[in-house]
Amino acid sequence: MSDLTLPKKRWIVNPLVDLTCISAGWAVLFLLPIIAPGLEENARVVAITFFVAHRYFTFPLVYMDRVEFARRRWTYLIVPVVCPAGVWLCYELRVAEPEMFTFWWFFNYFHFVRQKYGILRIYSGKAKWGIKRLDELVTYGWGATGLLHMLAFQAEIEGKLMHYLASNPAWIYGMVAIVAAVWTIDELWGGSDDTNRSTIVALGVVFLIVGAGIGLSAIDPVIGQLLVYGVYCVFGILTAVWLVHEFRSPNGPSWPKILFMASVALLYGYGPIVSASAVVIATSFSHAFEYFAICGIAIQNKARSHGEDAPLLAVAARHIVVYSLLFIAVVSGLLQGMKALVPFAFLVFTYGTSFMHFIFDGMIWKLRRPRVAAEVGA
Repeated sequence: MSDLTLPKKRWIVNPLVDLTCISAGWAVLFLLPIIAPGLEENARVVAITFFVAHRYFTFPLVYMDRVEFARRRWTYLIVPVVCPAGVWLCYELRVAEPEMFTFWWFFNYFHFVRQKYGILRIYSGKAKWGIKRLDELVTYGWGATGLLHMLAFQAEIEGKLMHYLASNPAWIYGMVAIVAAVWTIDELWGGSDDTNRSTIVALGVVFLIVGAGIGLSAIDPVIGQLLVYGVYCVFGILTAVWLVHEFRSPNGPSWPKILFMASVALLYGYGPIVSASAVVIATSFSHAFEYFAICGIAIQNKARSHGEDAPLLAVAARHIVVYSLLFIAVVSGLLQGMKALVPFAFLVFTYGTSFMHFIFDGMIWKLRRPRVAAEVGA
């Protein structure tokens, strides 16, 4: 029996939603600027509209779910004050763009790749097959490969962003340190036993040292491009190993999972070679629609299993597509109104809520928690 006939066992939602929202829908926004360069700005507007709106889906999942809110009550009360205040201070003290924007962009990219890793783990759970570290290595590996390519070849995206990053090694050290710290803290917080804690810390330190070295080499005009080609070879081989392992599954290969991994490799591996700006547009769109799909299925499952804890979300679950589109329209309209009337407040609010989204996302989507795994069908 094929995967297409077993949507509940292998697909996260169903074949249509998985292929359009999770695995392949981004290709349209990626190809459009390449085939019709005159439409690049239109594609960017569409992608950014959905991308900005998606982060606000996080807040109902926190504040409209009594159990989730009670789990980290003080964090959910303090973060909405700290994040906008921090952004306001950046502008007030003139530690503004490009510094803050560069940090935000870099962390966004990490956030994009991290979400793809989470989705791959959902597919692994549904297939009841997969090695966590191997899934992690190939997903983050292709994400890093794409970024290294853009650094080494000085991609023209977001103005002179890559030139700015390459101009000061402190940015490379800083961003690698943040990613290493987030990974290490997340692994330690995940409840690893005592015998693994020292190993996790050691891996975090190794990642910090090696990652910084690779990042600094990537911006070197002499060896940067050669390094990128070497990284492509390494992760190409690791992906082949990953694929062989998938075909060894006693239940047969999970084609939804394989298609998703192929989309990750194409977007971050092949995409920057063709057009870095198209990658930025496509990954923003992809990230948003992945999130819409995951939130939709999570809200529906939440309503079925414990709707009494989130009565408003249970109402939305009855017509999830309609309510999602309405939510996107309302949020987009309010943001555009704020941008037109009070531009400074718009900047503080959008950046502040973006950082809130990063933090809350890391808290509510922990597949190691049985309740969360059940809600996303893993």
